[in-house]
Amino acid sequence: MMSARHSRAVRATIGMAVAIGTLAPVTVAAAYEHDGATGAAQAEQDVFDKVPLVTEGLADPFELAVTDDGRVIYIQRTGEVKVLEQDTLRQFTALDFDYSLDLLTQSDGLIGLTLDEDFAENGWLYLLWSDPVVPKMNLSRFTMGPDNTIDRASEKRLLDFTIWRGEGRANSHMGGSLAMDPDGNLYVATGDNADPFNQQGYTPIDERPGRRAYDAQATSANTNDLRGKILRITPQDDGTYTIPEGNLFPPGTEGTRPEIYGMGFRNPFRITVDPKTRAVLVGDYGPDARVANPLRGPEGMVELIRMTEPGNHGWPYCHANNQAYVDYDFATGQSGEAFDCANLVNDSPNNTGLRELPPAQEPLVWYGYGVSAQFPELGSGGAAPMAGPVYRYDAELDVKTKFPASYDGRWFVSEYARHFYKVLSLDETTGELLAIDPFLADERFVAPFEAEFGPDGSLYIIDFGRGSGAGRGSTNTDSGIYRIDYAADGRRPVSQFTSDVDSGTAPLTVAFDGGPSHSPDGLDITYEWDFENDGVVDSTERNPVHTYTENGVHTARLTVRDSDGLSGVSVQRITVGNTRPEVSFGRPLAGGFAELGDTVPYSVDVVDAEDGSTADGTIDCTLVTVATQLGHDDHAHPLDNYEGCSGEIFLDPADHGVGQNVYPVLGAGYQDLGAPGLPALAAQEIVRLQVRDKEAEFYSEGSGVQIVDDAAARGGRLVADIHDGDWIAFEPVDLTGISALTIGAVRGSAGTTLEVRTGSPTGPKLGQVKIDPATAPGQVVSPTIEIDAEGGTTTLYVVASSKGQAEAGASVVALDWLVFHGRGVADATAPVVEAQASRGGGPAGVEVTLTGTAVAPEGRTIASYVWDFGDGTTAEGAEATHVYSEPGRYTARLIATDSSGTRDWTTVGITVAATTQ
Repeated sequence: MMSARHSRAVRATIGMAVAIGTLAPVTVAAAYEHDGATGAAQAEQDVFDKVPLVTEGLADPFELAVTDDGRVIYIQRTGEVKVLEQDTLRQFTALDFDYSLDLLTQSDGLIGLTLDEDFAENGWLYLLWSDPVVPKMNLSRFTMGPDNTIDRASEKRLLDFTIWRGEGRANSHMGGSLAMDPDGNLYVATGDNADPFNQQGYTPIDERPGRRAYDAQATSANTNDLRGKILRITPQDDGTYTIPEGNLFPPGTEGTRPEIYGMGFRNPFRITVDPKTRAVLVGDYGPDARVANPLRGPEGMVELIRMTEPGNHGWPYCHANNQAYVDYDFATGQSGEAFDCANLVNDSPNNTGLRELPPAQEPLVWYGYGVSAQFPELGSGGAAPMAGPVYRYDAELDVKTKFPASYDGRWFVSEYARHFYKVLSLDETTGELLAIDPFLADERFVAPFEAEFGPDGSLYIIDFGRGSGAGRGSTNTDSGIYRIDYAADGRRPVSQFTSDVDSGTAPLTVAFDGGPSHSPDGLDITYEWDFENDGVVDSTERNPVHTYTENGVHTARLTVRDSDGLSGVSVQRITVGNTRPEVSFGRPLAGGFAELGDTVPYSVDVVDAEDGSTADGTIDCTLVTVATQLGHDDHAHPLDNYEGCSGEIFLDPADHGVGQNVYPVLGAGYQDLGAPGLPALAAQEIVRLQVRDKEAEFYSEGSGVQIVDDAAARGGRLVADIHDGDWIAFEPVDLTGISALTIGAVRGSAGTTLEVRTGSPTGPKLGQVKIDPATAPGQVVSPTIEIDAEGGTTTLYVVASSKGQAEAGASVVALDWLVFHGRGVADATAPVVEAQASRGGGPAGVEVTLTGTAVAPEGRTIASYVWDFGDGTTAEGAEATHVYSEPGRYTARLIATDSSGTRDWTTVGITVAATTQ
């Protein structure tokens, strides 16, 4: 029978804890039907503890591994191999590739780690890392010594392969995950190394001369190239490798590489190997189109794949459950036939391998942005699958915190963009999916990124957090490495504390606050403070004050114990003798408006107690870094790094396709010069900007509204079910440089107005517009509100009001998009662009001539015009004619670039109706 204490634990729930936290019960569904099969699922409820191991100073943590003696080895993309001792929580830097800022743009860096099967005896570990000099990836074996260090001279280079660094954004897809099976075979996941931002969200098959980095047929579909693959090799003691039997192409096959086990992947970001069945489990990312386009192909899908034999997984020709892309000609803008997934032919001029390819294999699970009809348990939102480990229960292992036998054979996966973990139950004989069940369902992770089971039967995870640590002095926000323990004896208390300062000069007085610590079961707790982490209890108060008199890096440790004797621990570093700098943007402010493709002036201020300040010139501005990222849903793609306290940043257009939630993110960082015998300290500020042309469904917060699918909507979705008093809000917003707001509304009812307010739904009103009912169902009305607002970061509200004229409970309007007029925070010296259409629309098949003009700033000329018709096709030139074949509302965009490279854009709306019979 369950104890009373355990019964309380089953019912309790908590939020995310920074220190040791106990996670909510795991309730497994009764059954899950998949292709007509039913799998019985676990009915019991389990409770787990979340033990923090590292919660500060992480800079793009990528992969981890746990040694037999309990050390956690993890890598950071910035180039560091780190070692954590769990008993003391001390960390060591075993190796540092010391990458430059330029190399860390996009996804280059140290990206793959796994341990040799005999690591306990030989100290061997395998790393996949970017060569800092030559554009290639290196797969190497290194030896870790007993002092937690790695000698660079111990390197044994197993293989390397060329990549397209610096060609467009090709290095956004690098893959990088490594895995080892019990037979000593090493698996390597590599990305397609193709620019993902210039295909309107569809497939990269651009065969034009000079565009090889935009053609995944040169990599993923190339049997003679190691990119876009899962490689399988057997490392040898002398640092070489052999080819195991059963790879995709036997050694000696002309036009192939024998290392290839699986091909046709886009960005297989995480892989694992089931230690019992030897199945290779893969999470592969997909493109970004939110809707299918008959001229281009399916909507963007992602995949969870289980491989028990070699094969081709279809990219860039087929994706998901073998949904075929269209053979689109980027030179002419014409669409050919859909690819035949069973008879694939690679006739790209960039192909150096076989022309006829193996047939495309279907994944185990696939899903897009919406709720999947096949796998509804996965929900909706951004799509970023992470293939975690398969748990194998060890009855001989005498560890109370190991996962129970009920999880044996289950595949743990996570979703970076949807913030969850799930467990998949599979038939081990057939590989059939039996169930998808929640795991830690009440725990919201920021960005679950990596997971491995340790020899102790606990699950070790990386939460990537927000942002990127790729800039100088930058770290990820809310990132952490945690251990998930089974709470066999009940839930531990949560140890969590804050301090008013974490650095400064001696004597440094620090006020600690243990108030956030608690027992999830409501038990009394006691506090044991060890300010020097030397095993001596220095205080038992809840909120003690301690003065550090000696320079050094001190570790404050708080142990909390409940009345049942269970404990939780958390630590924080206190640096005495060096003070952390302060970094802030002078401009732009958070929420400023700029469009992808704009040039944005910036300035950064840094103050450091020891180094000086940028204002008086005592801090060298070349040590200040500003990193640009492309925000996409809940994550961001690293783009470029800039140096200097002020300058201009170009926001790469980085096309994700129509209706994507993309936005610019800037991060300013500075790492100080340290002090004698003390490490450098870093600080950063992150600002998120807003795009001027925004889908309404990408609001930050809403009240009373729903997002619904609508094929006629510009991005395929509307904000609907809006009643009197309902609202949506956007945050952060800085209206500097914005003069007006146009709102695209549909389904309006008589008497409805939209109010624009700041600060709250009842805050100061900037203006309002009346929404007249459209003359035709589904037609957009687009009133404009003049805005005269002071600059400064705030929250912007759009509030619906019917003033009692609508029937009770009736929806009064739906919102499609918003366009903010004005340059915002962008450079005002960009071209002035105007465009018009020969007609505003018509029935399907309508031909529209689009004409644009642009005036360059004085001393410059217009260098190019590029049209994006809004249906996945483009053209060059000031005038273009286009046929719209499918019904829908389209936004044609004209981008004009002047001789300095500065660009601006404008849009024209086209409405295409279904052909009447």
